[in-house]
This record gives sequence, C-alpha cells and structure tokens, in this order.
Amino acid sequence: MQGIQRILVIVDTRKARHVALNRASQLARAAQCSLHILAANPKPDATSAEVLTALSKNVEADGTEVTSQESWRNNLLDTIIHVRQMERSHLVIKDFRHESFMEKPFSTPTDWALLRKSRVPVLLVSHDRPWENEPMLAAIRADPGDADHQQLNKAIMENARAVRDYFDAHLHLASAYPTTTLAISDKGDGQTCEERYLQNCQHFAKDYGITEDAIHLVTAPAETMIPDLTRELAASLLIMGTNARSGLSGLTLGNTAEKLASNIDCDLLAVQSRHHMLPLERELEA
Repeated sequence: MQGIQRILVIVDTRKARHVALNRASQLARAAQCSLHILAANPKPDATSAEVLTALSKNVEADGTEVTSQESWRNNLLDTIIHVRQMERSHLVIKDFRHESFMEKPFSTPTDWALLRKSRVPVLLVSHDRPWENEPMLAAIRADPGDADHQQLNKAIMENARAVRDYFDAHLHLASAYPTTTLAISDKGDGQTCEERYLQNCQHFAKDYGITEDAIHLVTAPAETMIPDLTRELAASLLIMGTNARSGLSGLTLGNTAEKLASNIDCDLLAVQSRHHMLPLERELEA
C-alpha cells in the first residue's frame, strides 16, 4: 500500500455492482496513481468489451489514468499473477469471495491462494463504504521473541500507516497473546508474557502514531479475537499479515488470515514480510 504507483483491480463484467473497482478508484485518487482494470474472462465478446470500456471511462472521468484488458491464462489465479507481473502493479484489488475450505476440500480457494502467491499486497473488498475518518485495525503478533513475525509486523504497520494517512482514518493496533498459563511465565527478565507483548505493542504504537487507548491486547485466539474486535470497532478495514505457503500443509491447515477471513465483514488488506521492502525496490528500478 505504501508508495504505490500502479494498482491492478479485477472486475467481473457480468456483474452490475463493482465494489472492488469503486475501492480501487478511491485509492488511486488518494495515492495519485494509475489504475489497470483486468477483466479475467476466458471467453471475451463484444458485450464484455463494451462493459469494460464503460467501466474504464467512469474511472477516467474522476481524473485517474486508466488502462484495461480482457485476459485469461489457465485459471483466475494464474491470470491475476501474470497480468500483475506484466503491468508491474504495486497492489492487487479484488472482491472478497467468502469460500471456505469445506466448500472446496480438494483445492485452495482462489483468494487464499492469491494471498500466499502475490508478490505485492492484496486488498480483498467486501463493501464500498467510504474509508475517510473511519476506524481501521492493524493486527500483529506482538511476541518480541519472534523475529520472523517482527519483520511481518513492520510490513503490516507500514502499510497500515500509509492507508491511514491517505484517508485520515483512525488506526487501532491489536494483538492476541497466550493463555493465562503461558501469560504468567517469567523468562528471567522479571516481566510476564502480557507485559512483554504490551511493551512491544507500545513500541509499534509510538513509531506509527497510534494512541495508547487504541491498543488492544486480548487473551484469546487471533481467529476469534480479531473478527470480534473489527465488529466492536465497526472497522472499515483490517490490515494483517499472511505467509507464502504451498503443498499439503498449506492446503489443509491454512493460516490465521485465512481462518478468520470468512468471519469478517470488512475489507482485508493482506501483506507479507517481503512487502515492506517494495518501496526500496521501486527506487532501485527507477
């Protein structure tokens, strides 16, 4: 989300409502970047081309630089990944399809696979309500001893700050922490687990301009705590991390982002650890 110069948004020309395109248009205006509209269509025809042209003109009318195409490459996921690479887009936006693993027991739902495989942040859109001045929630794992998650936390917070600044939103920070038995453990530093987690949350809050009263540290599984908190805050956007995984373990287990995805009714911005290095990569490419 930070430093984006080009957005890829996926549309379905058969639909009458385009929440992903509406959100992409809002973001493109806020970030002053260009927009590429992809209609992933295995059988394009005159009607679909006409719809795509109309959608493009509507966005252009708001002053955004727009390009568009109809394309298909094996399946929806391969199409998105290929076009993203060709267009060198810095953010992928699509509508949120609430598929569960039980609905597709022998394959990975498209949105889940996209979260894992995308080399840039992915925004899954559930609604097109305005983001301006609305609550947003950044969910991290605040274990200071987990170096991998510390890198992921930085990516989450950098992207959260960027979107917060674009829309003058109210950013909250949340982390689950272990059960009571683990929370009272002492690692020799005189601090409980809760105190270590809170101190790490406070560190991120200070670095990213979040007030103390917007820190939420809860003893509960993240899969239940985060959806509950998004509803309590009436959050318009959840920003959280996901991991790139494949194979049988990825197919059967999923991860936190995937497990809770079907239980939230706000937009979801998913990032990976590598995404916080993207602005530097763009500077080197320039």
